[in-house]
Formats: sequence, structure tokens, C-alpha cells
Amino acid sequence: MTALVFRKHSQREPIPQTGCTASHRSPLAGVRRSVGVGGATTLLVLAGAAPSSPRLRSFTPSSTPQPSAYIRTSRALTGVEARTGVIVRLSPGVRSSDLRPTITRLGGIVYRDLPLIGAIAVRLPETSHRTLAALPGVAHLSPDLPVRKTDEFTVGHTGAELAARPAPTGFGLTGKGVGIAVLDTGISDHPDFTDARGASRILAETAFGADLAADECGHGTHVAGILAGNGARSTGRNCFRTFRGIAPRAHLINVRVLDRNGVGAVSDVISGIEWIIAHRERWNIRVVNLSLGHPVYESAETDPLNRAVRAAWKAGLVVVCAAGNDGRLSDEPMYSDNEGYGTRYASIACPGNDPYVITVGATKRTDNNPAHDRIASYSGRGPSRQDMTLKPDLVAPGNRVISVLAPRSSFERIYAVTNGVPHASYSRSRTSPGSPDYFALSGTSMAAPVVAGAVALMLEKDPTLTPDTVKARLMISADRRTASADPETVLAYGAGHLNIPAALRCAAQADPGFRSLKVEVSPDGDLRLARRRTPASKNEFRAAQAIWGKGDKRIALPLAALRDALPERLPPGRATTGRVDLGAIALAGE
Repeated sequence: MTALVFRKHSQREPIPQTGCTASHRSPLAGVRRSVGVGGATTLLVLAGAAPSSPRLRSFTPSSTPQPSAYIRTSRALTGVEARTGVIVRLSPGVRSSDLRPTITRLGGIVYRDLPLIGAIAVRLPETSHRTLAALPGVAHLSPDLPVRKTDEFTVGHTGAELAARPAPTGFGLTGKGVGIAVLDTGISDHPDFTDARGASRILAETAFGADLAADECGHGTHVAGILAGNGARSTGRNCFRTFRGIAPRAHLINVRVLDRNGVGAVSDVISGIEWIIAHRERWNIRVVNLSLGHPVYESAETDPLNRAVRAAWKAGLVVVCAAGNDGRLSDEPMYSDNEGYGTRYASIACPGNDPYVITVGATKRTDNNPAHDRIASYSGRGPSRQDMTLKPDLVAPGNRVISVLAPRSSFERIYAVTNGVPHASYSRSRTSPGSPDYFALSGTSMAAPVVAGAVALMLEKDPTLTPDTVKARLMISADRRTASADPETVLAYGAGHLNIPAALRCAAQADPGFRSLKVEVSPDGDLRLARRRTPASKNEFRAAQAIWGKGDKRIALPLAALRDALPERLPPGRATTGRVDLGAIALAGE
């Protein structure tokens, strides 16, 4: 059976991590029928370690049933007649029971119902995919792809310390009472996740695709520490540094969807999102953090994971996603830009490509001055493939972030030497050379929870805020430290650097449907906002204000820089909203 994997958006430090840069054509090339074999891969990347890049494939509908390129090539990749998982979106009015007898006759099984997106997950022989795609009642197929996992720095360089400082000099906000759901490798119990009475702030846990909700990998615990760690194990008379999260009194909801290697299936993530929506009122879940994803091979309008996060957004949940770690064009320095690695445009991962969610890129510090922070070379760049949505929405600290270490996890066993934190670096106690409590990781996986924690502070201050208004305020208040005319600025930094105090002071209100903008490319090579010439475009205009502050601006960008992301023939004067082909995804790190 072909494994489908989600990738974590994190990097192991300090060893430089690079990813594969092969420019294979999309598996959709030449496919006429939109048959998407759907899955999501976790965009999690272990700092410094470059896992193999999973093949995520999607397909779009057309007039004649055709086997997907993913299906046609999987036998060559595996050397066997594989039984693969596919996500089958049902036509309106069709129930899964209507198709189960036929699926059984085709040698398949239904291994998960996905009512959130009106779909089922099916595993069957590849030779039966063509027949399945042609069945009445089947609207769309997508692969059930793999998904992978994609400190003082985060607090001091975002203004979070001012948010926690009591009035009148600060806001006195800690995220108290706000529930944050973490879809990841799980969260291990730790003193940093307790309240003042010593009770755990992990209010609930569940698992999909795994038997235990405990974190056997270490990625999810690290993410949770950035979100809501209270620094208990780095506080006291023997400690001179404290590793505290952005919202240290927020509640955590542990939804494990990845295994000990940081890998999971799209269908598991979708089931986790559905569980969160069903339990959001019980645990006051207001924020969802997804430091995972998979490469984009179909439009956000049809991709199963995109449809799931959009359902969560419309249910009133603020969804924060990692941009992905595929911003490098090469494994080795050989270019003049992006620290020599070259810039891979259109490298935003799914579900960060969705126009509704908040997509976060990663910055790295050059010194202790936040004004000198710059984009991490691996951070995913916009626009999104297929839909040409302007992403990321903003950036936050994500490089060499120190957070909670899950005991007896894969990270502790494998990366203790390279990513461990010296005990003497924060404590005068000499109990052990390496810290048993903290660990350093890099990646957009680390940047996303910085923003998710900021969202918790905003919702503590004003629980009535809608997801659309939260996103608008974060973008409007973002710190623009570089010239907006620079294409690298917008396609790498989005609206700018997270500025928590400014976001808390912002009073802007967004109308329902506030989305990230699309871009269009003119024949002369200019990248522009796609703007409708009707009064109904006020949300798009507000989105333009959120990024540039005023008016309609152009970004000079040679077409050659986006050659792999653009259709083969670009109609003069028309927005590029069709499919794109970027080939294999590279997992890279700083």
C-alpha cells in the first residue's frame, strides 16, 4: 500500500537542512478528468533532518474518467500493485452506504467516513480507481496523502511580553480560558502545561490514526510549548532565563493525527478537525493550530484538507497554518538570492494555501534587535499554486526556537546532541549537562503557534471577535520593516512581522468573507492584485489595505521567477487562476 504522509513544518537545528529540489512535473500533467486522489501530508520538517518528500497528488474533474497520474505512476514507484487510500467526495444526496457494496466488489474497503466534507476514505487496488471515479454518485477523488510535521526569541521579538505585563503599562493578557486545539503528534504532560494549582491545562485529548494521544515524536509538545508553556521548569532562584509561550494560561486540546515520525494521513487530519468542531463549545475551542501540511496539486476549492479547514473557519474557529519549509530552490548555495539557495516561489503548502486561514512564514534573528529579523531561507513563498492566492499572510519568529521537550520521544533519542539545550544556558543548577525539559527546533511549524498564541490573547481581550476580524487585525497591524515594492517582501513576508501589541490595539472590523487576495500576472511581467471592478469587492480592497496600507500597487517580478507556477499560455490581461505545476516539494531548513 502506498503510504500517504503529512509533513511537519519544523527543522532540526543547528545542522543545516536541505530538501530535494528535483523539478518533476505535476502528476496532474495531461490529466483531463479532475479525479483527485486526495490526501494531505503533514508539513512538519525536523530541524536539520530532511525527510524524504512524499508524493502528494490531486486531480481535477473533466468530461471523461481517466486514472490519475498519481495512480498511473505509483506502481512504478512501489514496484507492486498497491492498494492505495483515496478520499471520495460524494455527490449531493448520495450516502456512503449507497456505494459500499460496489466498493466491496472492487476489492476495496471504506476505512473512514468524513461527513465534514461529504466524503469517505476508501482503500482499494489501483486498477479499480478508474471504475470508482466513473461511478454515479462520485463527485471527486483525491489521494489520502501523507502529511508531515513542518522561547525568548518568540516572546521578545513579537511584543508578547508587553501583552502579559499588567496594566497600566501592559495588557495583562495570558490567553486565560481560551481553548487552542493542536493537531499534531500529540502533547506530553509537562509542568509547563499546568496551572497555578498544579492541574494540567491539557483539558482533552483524542487520537486519529494512532492508539495513544501521547507524543512519541516530540513535535506536538514543542508546538504546544510555544503556544502555551508557562516556563515552570525554567523559573526559580536557580534560573536566569525563562522559556515561556505566547499565551501561558491558555487551555490546550490535544488532537493527535501524526505518528512517532511526524507522519499521518489527510483523512486522519480531517477527522480531527471534525472532532474539534463537534467539541468546540464544550472546551471553548477558539483557535486551531496546524503545523503540518502537504504539497499543493489541486485547487483549494476541491482539496479535501482545504475544505475541512474552511468548514472549521466558517464554524467560528480561527485556523492558523504553517506556510511550509519549501522556500529554497536548491539544496546547496549556488544562487545570488535567498542566502545563496535561490527562491522557490509558489511553495506554500496545503492547507496554508486556503484563502480563509491565517498562513504564517518563519523569520530568523540576526541579533537581539527585532528590527533586524529576516525571512528564513526555507520559509514557503507565495503565491499559492493552482489558485495564485497571495500568501503567506504574515511572518513570525520560527528559527532555533526553544520550547518544551517531550520525554522519551523520538526527538530526544535522535537529536539530543544537535538540538538539545544545555542546562547551564538557563540554570545555575548542575544536575545534568543537557536539559531534560527543553529543546530547540526551527521551521514554519514553530512560527504558526506564535501567531496562534497571539490569537488567543486577542480573543481573551475580546471574545466576540470573528475569525475574519482576527485575521484582518493581524495583517493590518503587522510591522512592515522592508520596502513593499520589493517582491520578496510581499511573497515572503506577506503583510509583515507579527506585532502583538499593535494587534491588541487594532479596532478594525472585517466583513464576513475576508480572504487573502489573488494575484494576476500581466504579459509584461508585473504581479498585481486581482481586483474586481464592482462594488462587491470591498473585502478585497480591505485585504489590499491590510497588506500595503493603501491603494492598488504593483510588484515588479519577472515572469521567469514564476515560470513553473504559471500556465503554459497566459492570456493577455487575464488573471492566472488555473492550475500550476511546480514538481516535487523540497524540505529545507536553516
